[in-house]
Amino acid sequence: MSVNNSRVRTIINDAISHAADNGDKCCGSIQQAWANLKMWRDQPPAPGATPNSLDLDVAAAENYMFARACVCQGFVNRLQMNTIALAYYATKLAGKKMPTSGNPQSEHDAAVAGWGGIGSQEGEADRTRCNPNANPPLWRPVDEILGQRTGYLGRPGSRYTPPSG
Repeated sequence: MSVNNSRVRTIINDAISHAADNGDKCCGSIQQAWANLKMWRDQPPAPGATPNSLDLDVAAAENYMFARACVCQGFVNRLQMNTIALAYYATKLAGKKMPTSGNPQSEHDAAVAGWGGIGSQEGEADRTRCNPNANPPLWRPVDEILGQRTGYLGRPGSRYTPPSG
């Protein structure tokens, strides 16, 4: 299965349109859209069903949202986010499993990693436009960043379901 970039962008736009800003007019809806997508991918599958975590289009959208939210908020800088996205992709290529939930990890796919790069680029544009006082560190410890992928940064996801297609 390959990534359908058109569907990924539809999922991204839909997730943002269904997300609350939680009082943060700049990055809040991006953060909540990520939490909602992550929650959907983390749901245990019904018996015999394919886990949501294996949908590469949603994986790409979640990668995008995570990168965009972290860079927009100034949690990390764009360079570090891109470096981590490439390193995570490399671990998948090498066969090292690093799932972020009880569901199976999606297969490696360069397009999924690429959407993380797009998210960090758009997150930097957001940070510059509406969050200019955020001052991301030069380099944040990687375990702090990867630890964010297993939680929802204090904002639980909703019962959002991405559009099919």
